[in-house]
Amino acid sequence: MVSTGSDPRIRVNAATLPQFNGQNVILLGEVDKIDPSGMMMLVKASDGQPIQVKLQQPLQGNVEGIVEIHGIGQSRQVMCQNYVSFPLEYSASFDMQGYDQAVRLIHSVPGNPWKFD
Repeated sequence: MVSTGSDPRIRVNAATLPQFNGQNVILLGEVDKIDPSGMMMLVKASDGQPIQVKLQQPLQGNVEGIVEIHGIGQSRQVMCQNYVSFPLEYSASFDMQGYDQAVRLIHSVPGNPWKFD
């Protein structure tokens, strides 16, 4: 996947994703399903809701467990620019609820210094 360098991105979950339509986002979640074409995957976001992730090119290998998607938010989906697939052993011990609380905290701070306009 093509890296976009140091473009600012905001971490989102499924609930906050629609607020960042057309903007750079990072979505962390667990792979739920992969389309047979390899051009799309369904990711269960940190808040447990499914998000459709569209890829620029077909997946070249097996992707499962926790993934971090870097892309452009488009309502209830992300147009993936690149992704990081974490080793499966991380999935069992990763605190997804704690991560989601951190995402919600980021979006609850007035004058949020982590948001980019």
